[in-house]
Amino acid sequence: MASQVVQRISVRWLPEPAYEDTDTIALNVGGYFIDLRVEKETQAIQWSRAGERIPLKDDPPTYRWTHIIDSLDLTVPDEAYFNKLSNGDDIEIGSTPCPHKDGAVTDYEEVWRDITSNPLKTSSWILQSQDGSTFIGRVGDVYFAIRKDADGSFSARKSTPKSSSDTWESLFESNTASVLPRADDAIKAVEAVRQGLDRGSSVQIGDIEFIVRAFKKE
Repeated sequence: MASQVVQRISVRWLPEPAYEDTDTIALNVGGYFIDLRVEKETQAIQWSRAGERIPLKDDPPTYRWTHIIDSLDLTVPDEAYFNKLSNGDDIEIGSTPCPHKDGAVTDYEEVWRDITSNPLKTSSWILQSQDGSTFIGRVGDVYFAIRKDADGSFSARKSTPKSSSDTWESLFESNTASVLPRADDAIKAVEAVRQGLDRGSSVQIGDIEFIVRAFKKE
């Protein structure tokens, strides 16, 4: 599977009309993903999670997503299938508990667009901290870091490169994002050992040891 940055264009809880009230981006690398959904109006995390993205069927493409860490404490894996739309976007079709219907299982449709940039110029990866609490990932020009602490607090950071610069800037940070590795530090640490990296390898970033969950030398 090619590494991807995908943006959600809309969500629909049937039979209601489609809408989009978040800035939702997901990174897909190998069999893992990181997903961050930030409310447009409040700039608060609506939902974020990381876990495995397991292919179940090729026709139609069908996946199961596990919740290794989840800001909403959801643990039951999701399953859905995809169809290609005429404009090239993908529509995800499934059923899941609906937050504004008191958790009632509801059919849904989400439209996703591949916005991956510079996929051939960089390596893509998703790492998990040794203690299991933190995921970080990079695909093209997008870097994510998310963390779920034992007390239930959740932290997230989203970064992209500055224009005409090798340094990265944060586009979104939660109030507790200071506990997360910054993009520049994480990318420097991974690139320093990238030739020997593979799934299961370890990478030291600051005082945190990370395990490679997915790695693609694009």
